[in-house]
Amino acid sequence: MEKIRAVGLSKKFGGTSLFNELNFSFHTGHIIGLTGNNGVGKTTLIKLLCGLIYPDYGMLFVNGVEAKSNRKKWMEDVGVVLEGSHTVYWRLSALQNIIYFSGLKGFFGSIAYTQAEKTLRFFELWNVKDKKVETFSFGMKQRLALACSISHSPSIVILDEPTSGLDAKSTEILESYICSLAKEDKTVILASHDQDMVSRISTRILRIENGILNEVSKNHLE
Repeated sequence: MEKIRAVGLSKKFGGTSLFNELNFSFHTGHIIGLTGNNGVGKTTLIKLLCGLIYPDYGMLFVNGVEAKSNRKKWMEDVGVVLEGSHTVYWRLSALQNIIYFSGLKGFFGSIAYTQAEKTLRFFELWNVKDKKVETFSFGMKQRLALACSISHSPSIVILDEPTSGLDAKSTEILESYICSLAKEDKTVILASHDQDMVSRISTRILRIENGILNEVSKNHLE
């Protein structure tokens, strides 16, 4: 099943064209690895896909619906963690954070609590659910940020450099979770410089070069 489709997607910054009439589609159950050198537009593409910026031209469809004119559904369908973003509140507990972010997506009460418990247990944060986030290690904060981003069980999860600064344990937990999402027929889009991880867990690998997405085989990922 098609989850994301781009038609003629174009974006310029300061007169420089990053993308010119991109056409692509991502499907259910895939982990799409995005690679490329610094400055080629990986983060820009991520921001286009999650609605932080809009294309200059072209259209984006999410779950068969034109995204820009149906922004509420777009936000419900997508969970995102951006590199370097501080998406959790340090003075709240882990549980308070995830309940809060669930509420922003329209999930409340017992439904939100049940999903929060499931997610925090998976990320091995349930035993510290009542502790303030300011006491957490960087890896724990990153895991909580991901937990909050998918607290509403989105069908599409977008991750920009999710392992940056993580310890080995947190990276292992993250990889396991990404693979479990694909098995649940969700779509994961993973932008990362960690080419070993991209090669290990991705079902499709796309390299951004000169404003074009090129399919790359795992054997040719360098």
